[in-house]
Amino acid sequence: MNALEIVRAVQEHGATLALEGGRLLVKGSGERLPSDLRVELARHKTEVLVALGCPMDKALVNILEELRPNLSPALRALPDEKLLALVNWHIIAAWEKTISRLHQR
Repeated sequence: MNALEIVRAVQEHGATLALEGGRLLVKGSGERLPSDLRVELARHKTEVLVALGCPMDKALVNILEELRPNLSPALRALPDEKLLALVNWHIIAAWEKTISRLHQR
């Protein structure tokens, strides 16, 4: 499912998704969403946040919150800005390797 399909599926279950302070909330339905829909919502949470108009910086904070527990203690201790800089550096390095390989062909 993509973000828009998830939003529609939530609405079909009588609920709506809302942003409050950069957090994603499910409102409306007195019943819990089906487990498969909750799994999709969790899996695509950042995409849904962006689709609902959440600023990219707040969406990135959400990504970092999800990743941080899986990082080494040294990386986990980094502030968001430094962790993002490190991630960006790795992306740039990977891009440069890709370009280099393409030019070697």
